[in-house]
Amino acid sequence: MDGAAVGEPAAEHTVEVPAATTLAALLPQVVPAVVPPVAAGGADVVLLLRHGGDWLGMHSATTGTRVLRDPERTVAELDPPRVRLEPWPGVDASLLLEELALGRLPDLADLADLAGDGWRRRWEAEERALGAGGGTARLLDDDVVGALAAVGATVLAHGPGHARVEDAAGSSYVVRCDRQGGAVSRLDADGLERPVAAVATRPSSRAGTGSDTRAGAGGPTARRALAATLAALLGTTWREQQGLEPAPSPAPTRDTRVEVARGGGVWGWSWSDAAGRHEGRFAADGAMAAATAAYARLEPADVVAHLTAPAADGGGDPSRP
Repeated sequence: MDGAAVGEPAAEHTVEVPAATTLAALLPQVVPAVVPPVAAGGADVVLLLRHGGDWLGMHSATTGTRVLRDPERTVAELDPPRVRLEPWPGVDASLLLEELALGRLPDLADLADLAGDGWRRRWEAEERALGAGGGTARLLDDDVVGALAAVGATVLAHGPGHARVEDAAGSSYVVRCDRQGGAVSRLDADGLERPVAAVATRPSSRAGTGSDTRAGAGGPTARRALAATLAALLGTTWREQQGLEPAPSPAPTRDTRVEVARGGGVWGWSWSDAAGRHEGRFAADGAMAAATAAYARLEPADVVAHLTAPAADGGGDPSRP
């Protein structure tokens, strides 16, 4: 294993382990031992884990070591048996984690532009634009905002690319969506974002005509799936605040079932149609992936209608007339 901290030359560390040891078992134990917790000046050290020209995952003080691709791969299957720790200076670890969790490697320069308060500065600019003219587009459609209000959620700030939402329990979430997809993060007590879910649509060669042809990553379908996932998360919190039992899952819609599976070290749901493959990722949280999968194809208002149905009915079923 070789690597370098920010500003330091590469150093090689040899670790002897059984050939059957998996990356998921090995790297979270070894990487923190050979990497300083912070760089000079107190900045978080963010490292990309590479094997040859491919990437395996990442490490940082805030996220820990995350093996996101082929976690069950063994040391014996590595040829050569070497993992490089590549510094990614100036990037926000949580943003990199969200990108990698969706199975894509972002551009380092683009991600560095959004480090630190980059997203907040962008939000502030959006909010100033909203104050200057009421015609600026917003990320969440009016029907979504209304649906979230029905489960006690409040939109605190709302721009074309982001929204900050407070749920019925007082927890704050950041929702954002761009041409690459969308994500939901929860703000902790220190105001730091903790990734919760990521949603994307990968264009398909089977794409037909009409509005679905625009539903590339971050397009209309991804935005609505992101909003439905957010509604499911906030609606579940609302039920807990009301002292209600968990709602039964709605029946599958039409003839397409949303599948839940673990892959690349993360849990998620997916389905495919003419627009492409739609995916939701939830890091290592299989329970959350399973809980939100049944809602992913519904309209946000239908998600809320199901979750707020009278307790005696055991929740509504928006898939049935």
